[in-house]
Amino acid sequence: MLPAVNFPMPFVSRCHPDLEAARQRNLEWAREVGLVVNEADARRLLLWDMAGIFAYWLPRASSEGLDLAIDTITVGVFLEEHMEAAIDKPPEFVRDACAEMFAVIEPGGLQAPSTVLSAAFVNLWARLCEGAPLEWRRRVALHWRWFIDAYVEEARWRRSRVPQTLDGYLELRRASGFTHVMVDMSERANGFTLPDRVRDLPNVARIITLTVDIVDVMNDVCSLEKELALGDVHNTILVLQHERGWSQEAAIAESYAMMRRWCDDIIQLQALIPQDCVRHGLSQEETDNLLHFIRALQEGIGGQPDWYRTCGRYENSSNPRAVAVGTTSPMRPLPVTPAHP
Repeated sequence: MLPAVNFPMPFVSRCHPDLEAARQRNLEWAREVGLVVNEADARRLLLWDMAGIFAYWLPRASSEGLDLAIDTITVGVFLEEHMEAAIDKPPEFVRDACAEMFAVIEPGGLQAPSTVLSAAFVNLWARLCEGAPLEWRRRVALHWRWFIDAYVEEARWRRSRVPQTLDGYLELRRASGFTHVMVDMSERANGFTLPDRVRDLPNVARIITLTVDIVDVMNDVCSLEKELALGDVHNTILVLQHERGWSQEAAIAESYAMMRRWCDDIIQLQALIPQDCVRHGLSQEETDNLLHFIRALQEGIGGQPDWYRTCGRYENSSNPRAVAVGTTSPMRPLPVTPAHP
């Protein structure tokens, strides 16, 4: 069993009752946009269990909101898998490989995608933006930009061979882990969005950062074997070992202790939120949505260990570069539709 799966969370774990149907709807969407073209592709997607992670992250979401969230992380994970295959490439190669993904979220968007993955992102981005307030669209675009650009920053770090500190690593990890986008979906998929002035309240902003750090460090513990096999250095445990001269066991123990402290901090900050709402003049609707948001983040954290118990993505990771026989590349050229005469 993966180590962090046994981490005792102080928050309740819930699973969305529509998980199985959502899993099939995600598979159908992946087929429609060309990310899945055969049974090997389907097995790969089901092994990743992107439906499961959001079923535990968003147990109260509408079915439509759950589908949107699952399709969102599916695009992110396909990009991540492609970048892991290019882990030894220089930053310039990584930036070029991500160029169309960047273009999708720029003003005006990507008008003519050339790869299956960028075309799938165009499809997804239109759905994410439809009916969403401008503040939320700008925020989720920023967080996607962080996520994509982090691959370039990680490539620069590998080339520099400069040892990273824990603080520096966590700053980069907050961008590379996709968790900020998951937090954004905690609003949208649950039927509300928060204005920036509410999300920027100091105690709210701190809860968000703590949530991201907990989720990312738990992922680092669970993906340690995979990263070691890849020869990657972007992992909390590896950074702690190098920075403090610790054994792997001591670094894992400290990762647990950090998550425990951060959970305690969230609980203490949560108690201050109602008075913050009064002090800053939030409306009743804003207050209700903010309290819903904080609860959603806690449930999302609480459900993470249960998702890792069922997800096969981090098991048997002795050769993570190996591509399953028969799977197709998401970066393959987009088929050209013949013009009508």
